[in-house]
Amino acid sequence: MTDTLMQWDKACKALDEEFQLNASELPTIETAKALFLQRVGRRDITQEAANALMFSLYFSGYLSMLLAFKQQSPDFEVPDYLHTHPVLEASNRWAQLATDGHLLLHLAQPIIKDTQALLDQLN
Repeated sequence: MTDTLMQWDKACKALDEEFQLNASELPTIETAKALFLQRVGRRDITQEAANALMFSLYFSGYLSMLLAFKQQSPDFEVPDYLHTHPVLEASNRWAQLATDGHLLLHLAQPIIKDTQALLDQLN
């Protein structure tokens, strides 16, 4: 198992411990994992950065799922608290703890843009 893959597994475990959310239950989690592995590649990142990136990908997948529900059923009500969602806040907290924040910002930039676009579409 590669270091990057081990970091992904640890980040999934952190998500479960912190929120009792099983990452494997999210339909897009394999896509998120592939994106994580692609974005990180052979770079060495801290576990805090890995957690922040994984949590961000999880949240983006969650938003994508909500958008799909909203498009299927216009009556679907989007939760009001998305900008302060606990997983998003935890991702930000992990990012602040990462000593390699400059690298994390570079890796997360496309995810941040996509997340903002999804939030705009949902509001």
